[in-house]
Amino acid sequence: MPLFQWNPLFETGNQRIDDQHRKLFELTNRLAHAVQNGENLPTLAVLVAELRDYAATHFCDEEQLMRCSALTHREIERHACVHASFIEKVDEVAARTDLSDEEATGAFLELLITWLVTHILKLDRRVARALLDRVTTPPESDVSAEQVLVAALMETEKRFRMLSDEAPSLIWISGTSGRRDFANKPWFDLIGAEIEPASAVDWAGFIHPDDRRSYAACIAEVLASGHTASLEFRVRTSSGGWAWVREKISPRTNRGRCIGLIAAATDVTEIKQSEDLIADASGRLEREVSERTQQLQQLALVDPLTGLANRRALLERIDADVAHATGHGDALSLLFVDVDRFKRINDSFGHAAGDSTLVEVAAVIKGSLRGSDFVGRLGGEEFVAVLPSTGLAGAEHAAETIRRKVAEHGFRGVDGGVTVSVGIASLQHAEDGAALLARADHAMLRAKRSGRNRCCAAEGEDLDRLSA
Repeated sequence: MPLFQWNPLFETGNQRIDDQHRKLFELTNRLAHAVQNGENLPTLAVLVAELRDYAATHFCDEEQLMRCSALTHREIERHACVHASFIEKVDEVAARTDLSDEEATGAFLELLITWLVTHILKLDRRVARALLDRVTTPPESDVSAEQVLVAALMETEKRFRMLSDEAPSLIWISGTSGRRDFANKPWFDLIGAEIEPASAVDWAGFIHPDDRRSYAACIAEVLASGHTASLEFRVRTSSGGWAWVREKISPRTNRGRCIGLIAAATDVTEIKQSEDLIADASGRLEREVSERTQQLQQLALVDPLTGLANRRALLERIDADVAHATGHGDALSLLFVDVDRFKRINDSFGHAAGDSTLVEVAAVIKGSLRGSDFVGRLGGEEFVAVLPSTGLAGAEHAAETIRRKVAEHGFRGVDGGVTVSVGIASLQHAEDGAALLARADHAMLRAKRSGRNRCCAAEGEDLDRLSA
């Protein structure tokens, strides 16, 4: 069924004018049918050509006809201005090269519907009345020409509302006040209000309190600037929840003057929810990546066998503590611990027993130190303990504690026990980390040469004794 049914009551009495009106009816119905049924839409060029042809023939004939009617000169001029405005609007829509065919056709369809309602069936009724005043009305008819055309106008408006109510978009129209004079059925369905005059609804009350100020500012900006604007806001729904709406608000103009607004919106709640889900998933992924990165960084600094700091982390800690001690005039000592005759353990009891021995030695060393101390595996059977704020005497005591506890510890799978040799070095003036570690290493070698299972201070230190 066509959107707009032609009715003989629409006729003005002039066959040429009526035929031209029919042509516009047919063009509008063809566009509406294509939009509603998702058919292939006419190209923009064809629409422009048909509209220009319509305007060129119809406006010329209609204006000539008006000059022969009972209309005043002012009314004729007003009608001619409306014709000129229509041509301008066609040119404006045609100039929108950024639109896809569907969008452009939708814009033309809106233009044609508005033209039908406001011009042919509203302004043209004055022409029809002026013409019909010259025609004798049959006596048996008690229906005036004006009543006929008013009824036709109402029927057309009814069909226009039907089209907008079936549209998937949320549509509203207002005057220059910005207050809605019309809203289609989808709007009332969304907010759960009874369909009534749009002007009687407190639309602002349905907008989320946090969005009302920005929405009002957008309306004011479009009215003031005459430029289209888009925004997203929340609307309270019939269920009591909040729906996200993305709305495009455009000015309605007449000969360059803003006469109101027209807006089309889409419910984008599901899209927003999807965006939130994606954001949450992205946040979780970022956190997981960060945690995994930290774990990998941690693994890169940990000895996999003993769980102590590895060589890289140990050397970085020595350099950092040396720099801190030098800068603050603080004491610092190193203990270089080496497992005695470790090769014999591997050869006699196997590498598994050797690995187990290193794990237990590492645990004994760590358990013998303070919480502020640091211990790492330098490599093989060598361990280094970093003792901040510790001078030679404190380092001697810590070294002896480690040596004694290792010697007393019962190692699984190793007969005859395990011992360590410990070298001690305290930070000297202008010494760097590498030099300090080298002196502790030399002190450990002196302990081994002196019989093993001993603690020995670096040369030049006050401590230089063997521990039995």
